[in-house]
Amino acid sequence: MNSQLTVYKASAGSGKTFTLAREYMTLVIDNPHAYRTILAVTFTNKATEEMKLRILGQLYGIAHELPESDQYLVQIHTALPHLSEKQIRKNAEEALRLLIHNYNYFRVETIDTFFQSVLRNLARELDLTANLRIGLNDYQVEQQAVDELIESLESTDKLLFWIMDYIKENIADDKSWNVIGQIKSFGEHIFRDYYKEHADELSKRMEEEGFFEAFKDKMKETRNQAKEKFEEIAASFFDALEEEGYSADDLNNKTRGIWSYFNKLRNGKYGDDDVNNMTLTKCLANPENWVKKSEVKNNSPLYQHVVNVLHPILQVSEKHRHMLERMYKSANLTIKHLNQLRLLGSIDKKVREMNQEANRFLLSDTQTLLHSLIQGSDSPFIFEKIGTQLNHVMIDEFQDTSTIQWKNFKVLLEETMSREDAGNLIVGDVKQSIYRWRSGDWRLLNNIEDQFENPKKQLDVETLATNYRSDRNVINFNNAFFVEAAKQEYNELAETIPETAKQLLTAYADVEQKVPEKKKVQGYVEVRLLKTQEEDDENDAENKEDRMMQLCLQTVDELTARGVPTHRIAILVRNNRTIQDIAAYFMEHSDYEMVSDEAFRLDASQAVQILITALKLLMHPADDIARATLLKFAHTYLDDEKVIELITENRQKLLEMPLLDLTERLFTELHLGEIEDMKVQSAYVCAFYDKLNSFLTDNSSDIEAFLQEWENNLHEKSIHSDGIEGIRLITIHKSKGLEFDHVIMPYCDWQLEKANTIWCTPQEAPYNELPLVPVDFSAKQMKGSIYEDDYHHEHLQNIVDNLNLLYVAFTRASHNLYVFGKRASTAYRSGIIEKSLETVTEKLKQNAEKEAYEMLTDAVNVELEGIGTDSKTNDIIFKYGEPVVPKEKVEMEMKINRNVFTMPAEMMQIDINVSPKLPEFRQSNKSRDLIKGDEQEEQQKFYIKMGTVLHSLFSTIRTRDDIEGALKQLELDGVLYDENISRDRVEKMIRKRLESDKVSDWFSDRWNVFNECSIISTDKDGNMVEHRPDRVMKDEHETVVVDFKFGKPKPEYHDQIKGYMKLLESMGHAHVKGYLWYVYPNKIEEVL
Repeated sequence: MNSQLTVYKASAGSGKTFTLAREYMTLVIDNPHAYRTILAVTFTNKATEEMKLRILGQLYGIAHELPESDQYLVQIHTALPHLSEKQIRKNAEEALRLLIHNYNYFRVETIDTFFQSVLRNLARELDLTANLRIGLNDYQVEQQAVDELIESLESTDKLLFWIMDYIKENIADDKSWNVIGQIKSFGEHIFRDYYKEHADELSKRMEEEGFFEAFKDKMKETRNQAKEKFEEIAASFFDALEEEGYSADDLNNKTRGIWSYFNKLRNGKYGDDDVNNMTLTKCLANPENWVKKSEVKNNSPLYQHVVNVLHPILQVSEKHRHMLERMYKSANLTIKHLNQLRLLGSIDKKVREMNQEANRFLLSDTQTLLHSLIQGSDSPFIFEKIGTQLNHVMIDEFQDTSTIQWKNFKVLLEETMSREDAGNLIVGDVKQSIYRWRSGDWRLLNNIEDQFENPKKQLDVETLATNYRSDRNVINFNNAFFVEAAKQEYNELAETIPETAKQLLTAYADVEQKVPEKKKVQGYVEVRLLKTQEEDDENDAENKEDRMMQLCLQTVDELTARGVPTHRIAILVRNNRTIQDIAAYFMEHSDYEMVSDEAFRLDASQAVQILITALKLLMHPADDIARATLLKFAHTYLDDEKVIELITENRQKLLEMPLLDLTERLFTELHLGEIEDMKVQSAYVCAFYDKLNSFLTDNSSDIEAFLQEWENNLHEKSIHSDGIEGIRLITIHKSKGLEFDHVIMPYCDWQLEKANTIWCTPQEAPYNELPLVPVDFSAKQMKGSIYEDDYHHEHLQNIVDNLNLLYVAFTRASHNLYVFGKRASTAYRSGIIEKSLETVTEKLKQNAEKEAYEMLTDAVNVELEGIGTDSKTNDIIFKYGEPVVPKEKVEMEMKINRNVFTMPAEMMQIDINVSPKLPEFRQSNKSRDLIKGDEQEEQQKFYIKMGTVLHSLFSTIRTRDDIEGALKQLELDGVLYDENISRDRVEKMIRKRLESDKVSDWFSDRWNVFNECSIISTDKDGNMVEHRPDRVMKDEHETVVVDFKFGKPKPEYHDQIKGYMKLLESMGHAHVKGYLWYVYPNKIEEVL
């Protein structure tokens, strides 16, 4: 990377992860200590995990001369010609060692994790507590805030009057009086970046005395003026027509002619889409077109009336119509959500109050808060708070970056770009930007040069143009299709917004990918667009089922008949609802296993459902549904009477138990461990207890509150389904970054644009008295208003969003791609497919002949039938190539030099055992006071706290030099929060202990140190057992194991150290010594 910033535009399958890993490895092989100054961010935890494993695995591979790492070695050697191959391997080993032993400095993390670390380290400057909790569920907090606002209203509250006004207007408009749901739904906008940017200004405006009422009246007046003028024009026409004794029947085309124009004005239809047609054009141009030719020829009174009276009315109407329409539509759109808009400030304020009370900070607020700090401050100081200097920044999936995230990152990038050794990179693909609903802005990458003052000097933009994922025919199809589809979409947009539409061409300028020369001529693509009208024969069995489902099942049958394993097949869909429908159909009509996140939700577990139902029955004994459900679940392995006895007779005792203990008791008493498929259920139960523990961390042990959280949120949480074999059912969004051998994509006919609310900045008076206005997105309503430009902008975004969804879906396939949909207009996704297929077919036929000539093979078969036919009665079928069934890779036997970081994960069976607690003596607080006294108790608490802090500190330091940094990190983490356990006191204590010769030697730099590293062994029954000695030190002559103790000596401590020593000796370590270090008295015991 010679420029200050390298931008890689990486199309699907072009080796993006390879490139990122290579660049990171190049930096750490050139300087193994550089890992401390590198930040690599991506957008998902899964991508982070993949990147870390790739880097560690390939460093290991280079260090151990594994063949699979040779391609990395070659490219790194090219980038670092001053290093020999031997030195590269040596540096790779050193870099790997440093990364593993300083893993917390291995900063490959999500963008949220990075900015959260910055925020936590700024806690003191922001008056936030160091142990701040991060809230993820914005919408749940917002709904709770609305509920609390409503419950706290009093008769004199201003907010109550606002809500009452809202209700009255709803009733007047024949809408529901219950507006709470509408308020909650609209309230979600407080988390959007565009609202946050203007929130303070908007709230200030709304709170001005009398502003809201005055502005609203002004909008109503503007709207009514336009409406009354239209009605006046229409009335003048009808009056003039009828006063002379004429009616619609006397005019050409009667009520379907020019008469209908004025009738539409009278009924509130003013737009071009409503009234602008050939009749209007002809009648406006010449009054002769109003009446029959004989009337004109005879210069009849009717014709004279048209010329002298009616035609001038039409001329006046058309002269003013667009101006009046603009007034009416603009005011109508502006006023639509004013009542809800006025409530946003109160909701936002309530959310902040609740977060403060709960010591919670919403993740979605991070970027906005940091941006406000960065503006007008010393931004390098802010990023210095992360605890290390960054010299290199790498940003993955840049197309999904939001504007505010980019503003925050740009400051950091500019800082690192200013250094001589700048090595920064951005990787992304505009065509895979499908997260606009999370504020992702593809235009940042599309126009990256505009973000820098001197892009030619500062930027090096490279395109990764080769697709290594898909077969040749799949690549050829996608090249031809997306070039044509982008062209078709551009042509439609260019009619209204030619300059803006060019952004689409820029985004898809690099869509054609190269095919590696070694790839065979193989791969298969099939597209079926089904007719919209089925035969009416009710006895036809085929018509009783959805043809789309039949095609999916038929395709799976054909693939499996050819020998394709089901886990190599993926079915991609637009939304989760379709996943449930397909899963249900396959379950009813086949024996195939289906794998999806929806299928592995917590509420799919019988054991979890029994626990939830039992809790419900405990809270509501009269709930007959819960009682019947519990009995239905339990009757196969438990007596009905025993179930009821447990819940009813022991109800009071159970309700007095802490929630966690209660669920464990129910698990035992209901014999859930005896469920027939408990081996499967155990994963769900463990996940359930994880969620319960998380809930109890933030909430009281309240059963009703937990059940509410279950209904609102927890029931749809999923367990990991990786490693479970079956047909993968997945949405397009979740498939991003993945690849599958065989992809089936049904229902490729979704609607492109749906009703939603967008935020607009009015540019004209009086509408611009508000800085921001929520507007219902609608071509019919927005065209012809002051918000027309906003419509065209949103329409372009929708076009790109939907084309990108197709691109992501089509490029997941390695070998075979099947696309099914129903024929529809261009307002639906299948419309652009049908519109492009004819040109695509011609291109592929030409390409097939060229490839056959160049590669000395037979031309690839390309078929297209049904194009141009009636969509109601004819299918369109496209086929390219022949279905491919690659041979399954046979796993090679384990080799001694196999890469430990890329070994396949093994599924482990989770067993749940609940053992009754042994009786224990418990002493009341009062008796403890009498026996020990307050002072002794406080001293005991102090020793426990100090021991915890010291143990945490020892686990992070290797030598004396690490003490300062470790203390700083504990302070930033909020560990040193007690005035009795201050940083100075801890440092003084630990340095005092290190004065001992033996301890001082342990913390010298002569050792290779392993702090709290696990040693895995098996017991006599073959079960895995984990051991974690506090500190193991090794040099050329000996190995030393030490455990830190902060209490009184116990005999079993010696047995523990002896066990560690025995394990280390069995691992091949010679001259193993063991010690117990009692830290408070600074006493060391050698274990022999």
